[in-house]
Amino acid sequence: MTGYEDYSCARDLFEAARDAAREAERTRRVLSGMEGREGVRAQSYEPHGRSGHRTDVMAAVDERLDYEERMRRRVNEDYALIDLACNVIYGSGDQRSGGIGALLGSAYADALWWRYCAGTTWANVAKGCRMSERWCRRAVETAMETIDAFGMRRVAEVRGAAEG
Repeated sequence: MTGYEDYSCARDLFEAARDAAREAERTRRVLSGMEGREGVRAQSYEPHGRSGHRTDVMAAVDERLDYEERMRRRVNEDYALIDLACNVIYGSGDQRSGGIGALLGSAYADALWWRYCAGTTWANVAKGCRMSERWCRRAVETAMETIDAFGMRRVAEVRGAAEG
């Protein structure tokens, strides 16, 4: 498992998290497509189609299960990295009221989350944050500078004012 010390700066961590988010989403789409090809249908005792030929549905299921098993470790690593980034954004531990959100505010935290943990475009970041794209880009830059100034671990361990 990776830790904060594996990244030289906030941008490195968040770019790695963005790549992980995109890879996890791509894997989810592939698995979803494979499930769709499995053609789950009600049991029928009549021949299918004019030729009466039936495809081996279980072969498609086996193919998906094999792929899922091969990808399991990579997907788990992807989500662990995304969680690491989320700790910096929203704070670590059970109480998610810290991190950059506690230092700069929830809008800054959400801009980071949409861009890197959701792996989305700047247009979608702006839509998700209900701010302008320009504001979101500046917010992310400010957040990155703040994280680098304090250190990733220290930012992740910051607690909100309500926690004392």
